[in-house]
Amino acid sequence: MNLLNQIRMVSDDLTPTDEKIAKAVIENPDDFARLDTAVISERYGFSQPALTRFAKKIGYSGYAEFKYDIARNKNALSEETRAETFATETGRLLEKTESEFPEEKLSEIVAVLDRAQRIYVTGYHRSRASAELMNAALINYRYSSQAIAYDEVFKLDAFCRKTDLLIVFSVASGVYGELIKGLAESEHKPETMLITCSKKHDLAKYFDHVIVLPDSKSIHSSYALDPAITNLFFINLLAMHLHTQI
Repeated sequence: MNLLNQIRMVSDDLTPTDEKIAKAVIENPDDFARLDTAVISERYGFSQPALTRFAKKIGYSGYAEFKYDIARNKNALSEETRAETFATETGRLLEKTESEFPEEKLSEIVAVLDRAQRIYVTGYHRSRASAELMNAALINYRYSSQAIAYDEVFKLDAFCRKTDLLIVFSVASGVYGELIKGLAESEHKPETMLITCSKKHDLAKYFDHVIVLPDSKSIHSSYALDPAITNLFFINLLAMHLHTQI
């Protein structure tokens, strides 16, 4: 019997106490698999009759069968719970990203893109995929854009112009420090944009525009969600906005 599915099937019939029991079981399957009802009652504050009623409500003959099933399937339950929690928290992160970038804010970003004669996009290590996807999206909407590998960015100082835009995807690394500082002092300095999940990025002060995307800390997630999740979703939001401008 799949415990999570059983709980979902009767979710409309659960009392507040039932919901607390369900949450405790999902978060602490080891305790419910090995401890007797007296200890569970004392530790979690549920009466023994309440535990029995809950077990019967979700389809078991009694608490003993319920406890046996948890013991038999606790590893699978833990894995399923982790997967469900990960999916839920990823959803929360995407919702927060969407709420922080309404149409007006996306329009401001598009205005920066529109005034650039040429756009260069780069990202180091894990951010490289985000940079390449951004570049593909820009090309799709007829921007003159080019993805630049990290080990090629030093060439930008030679041919970037004031009418150009450099977009850098960076989690927190300062690997672009020498380039960005050099461009900031150049007479041909292009406009620059940093896209990051860090509110305290070391190089932020050297950029003309800084876009800070939500990260796992901003939603108090129990997982260290990959910044690429937010990067890719932000690019999708921007692409959808560009599509409405056609």
